[in-house]
Amino acid sequence: MKTIIIIFILISSMIATELPQEFDKEIYNSGEKIFDNKCSECHVKSMPIPILMKNFIEENNQTLKLKAPTGNEISFRLKQQIGSRDDVEFHLIQTNDFLKDYLYNPNLAKTICLEGVIKHFKVMPSMKGKITEEEIEQVNHFLYFLEGFNGVNKYYHDETKF
Repeated sequence: MKTIIIIFILISSMIATELPQEFDKEIYNSGEKIFDNKCSECHVKSMPIPILMKNFIEENNQTLKLKAPTGNEISFRLKQQIGSRDDVEFHLIQTNDFLKDYLYNPNLAKTICLEGVIKHFKVMPSMKGKITEEEIEQVNHFLYFLEGFNGVNKYYHDETKF
């Protein structure tokens, strides 16, 4: 019996350490709801990257006819191009500051998306007065931990772990 308890504790501690301490499930869920309510009219939450790349590079966005970059594309680009990934807590602050500035003052010169992707979209309208700073912080948390690829986001997307 003691062996089973010890194994359970070890497995539990391994699962717990997979998530950075900065991850907050409640904020993540709130951010996802805000994304669904305020962003999903234009931004699809997530699509497999190979399908997205084929759509943009080979098919000139004619297959998916997306209105804006997907949440997982934004997630990847935020983590890749904004600030330093060495400190997750500080990186969340940096990505939040960028997101707030971009949502309130959108401008293609500030884009973090690839030229081959962003060329298919118009500049988004300002969200000033439509989303609060607190909501942006929650959406940032959601996007930051949404999912990644190429090893940039080693944390997700496996919701069974949180």
